[in-house]
Amino acid sequence: MASFRKNFAILMTMQISTYLVPLLTLPWLARVLSPSGYGQLSFGLAFLSYFVIATNYSFSLTATPQISVNRHDRAARSRIFWETIFAQTLITVAGFAILLALTFVFPVLGENRTLLLLGFGLVIGTMLIPTWYFQGMEDLGLISTLVFIGRALSIPAMFLLVREPGDIYWAMSVNSMVSLVTGAAVLVYLLTRREIDFVWIPFASIVRELKNGWSVFMATAIVEIYASSNIVLLALMAGNVAAGYFAAGDKLIRAALNILSPLKTAAYPRISFLMHHSRGDAFAFLRVMFMVQGSIVLTTSLVIFFGAPLAVQLLYGAQFQPTIDVLRWMAFVPFMAGLSDLFGVQTMLPLGMKAQFTRILIGSALLNFLLLAILANLFGAQGAAATVLAVESAIAVSMAMTLYMRGVPFLRKTALQ
Repeated sequence: MASFRKNFAILMTMQISTYLVPLLTLPWLARVLSPSGYGQLSFGLAFLSYFVIATNYSFSLTATPQISVNRHDRAARSRIFWETIFAQTLITVAGFAILLALTFVFPVLGENRTLLLLGFGLVIGTMLIPTWYFQGMEDLGLISTLVFIGRALSIPAMFLLVREPGDIYWAMSVNSMVSLVTGAAVLVYLLTRREIDFVWIPFASIVRELKNGWSVFMATAIVEIYASSNIVLLALMAGNVAAGYFAAGDKLIRAALNILSPLKTAAYPRISFLMHHSRGDAFAFLRVMFMVQGSIVLTTSLVIFFGAPLAVQLLYGAQFQPTIDVLRWMAFVPFMAGLSDLFGVQTMLPLGMKAQFTRILIGSALLNFLLLAILANLFGAQGAAATVLAVESAIAVSMAMTLYMRGVPFLRKTALQ
């Protein structure tokens, strides 16, 4: 428990700082690039996020508990580390080849080829930062510091290099270089600590690692994919301006959602460990998480709803007035997402309910694309925002009902055996 509190405190401090940094550059980028340019940049970042999601795979949920359980076994820990790193490298190389090919197949991507290729450093940087390893070891202090320093350096770079609408390529390049430099620094730091040995991993083992994580990847990636797809599809259906309005609001919602990331990151390996060794203690821990996390996300949602006009005026200015309605539609997304994290990632996955978890998220992705196709065409950015709220609510309700039907004592003091 002491290590959990320490890691949570470190991550909460760093997470607030990490998401404060983009918010400091966000008003500048939105005003300089205009809704259209900001929408184009958001489209590029959203499309690249598909490849970031693929590179992350499901390793934060599959490799993390393996590292946690084997943290005192150097040989096993080293094998898991290199299996995962090689698997991520394979995904990254394949991803670059696919991206390059797509820019020659689809005209809309061809028009943004330079922007997308400049931004691929985000994907490589993701490969270089083994967050899943540090999560499993519950040793997140220095890596968080390195990540924060890298992102903090992007502030002066953005202000110096992005001065007019045509500087959109500089905006993407800064994002890319920060990820690359930070990733290189983290990997060098880890290797110089000499706490892992190099292990050559056969290709068959890499394939097996990918197969073992496939179901969890499909489940978790679907949520991230459809979240990114909202911007991509909205830009294709309603144009860059509508995408800019939506992306401006979505950026603030994602920042609010990620405030909880330290709590979730620190809690997941702890819950996985307790489910393996003491299920009663695991459910006691989850009850505390429910009260703490539930209170945080409810407060966050209320602040966003009532503070939307002031936030838009201060951050974006009059040209982003339609973003107020986008924010209000999405205000309770953090609340619903916080509940679905507790019911799904923190409870269903440690209990081995991967099939049910996957089915719910696949269903939610289909619902998202269906609603988006209808509402975005009819109402533009507001329709996309309403879609996000409806889908997040459906996920939380479905997971809660699944736990109830299975008799999981989430809020009772008797533990499921």
